Amino acid sequence: MSMSAAPGAAASTGGRRLGAPSDAAPIITEMRRKHLREIRRIDRLVYPRPWSMALYLDELQRGGERVYRVACQPGPGGRPGGVIGYGGFMIVADEGHITSVAVHPDCQGRGVGARLMLELHRAARRIDPLDALSLEVRVSNTAAQRLYRWFGYVPVGIRMNYYRGGPGGKREDALVMWCADIGSDEHGKRLDGIATALGLAEGASSTALGLAEGASSTALGLAEGASNTGIGVQ
Repeated sequence: MSMSAAPGAAASTGGRRLGAPSDAAPIITEMRRKHLREIRRIDRLVYPRPWSMALYLDELQRGGERVYRVACQPGPGGRPGGVIGYGGFMIVADEGHITSVAVHPDCQGRGVGARLMLELHRAARRIDPLDALSLEVRVSNTAAQRLYRWFGYVPVGIRMNYYRGGPGGKREDALVMWCADIGSDEHGKRLDGIATALGLAEGASSTALGLAEGASSTALGLAEGASNTGIGVQ
């Protein structure tokens, strides 16, 4: 479950200040070691059991077995500024598994999570022979589930007591969701439609964002911490 900062407050990310929310599209770039301090600050805001620095370093060293991206605020000259979100997946044989997606509380509801998911799906389509992506999400996190359904994920099962840090300190079940045939033309068209809704393609409208698959501004920001799966840290 995420914890929002005080309304209107500027939040610190690794020495940089986010300042007031901006309508400018975030810059999506490959995750590097230099981003980890800011990423872990976000984790401490949105996850009850954040990943350790050692775990992140291990993930980054796995090269072709992992794909991680960060969303940054646009800085001077269009260069990436402070990190406002991140996400990634691990590769196992011909499948990818979303390990984590998170957005800084001050930047939720602005489509950052959807932008990250779009980039991850596009990256997965470029990897042969990946043909599916999966993830786990808290059963109570309906906002993130709406976003995942927009990308074509469907529920396939439940992992009992998967997450720690649920309501009242109890464990919470995880909903397992699966997105098949990610290399298909149909999925490519779905991603094109999402890009249009996010204003990344010609003809995007302000209403498309909220109309597609019932998505809401909350879901598009990946409120409530989205999913943090991978090695079962939560």
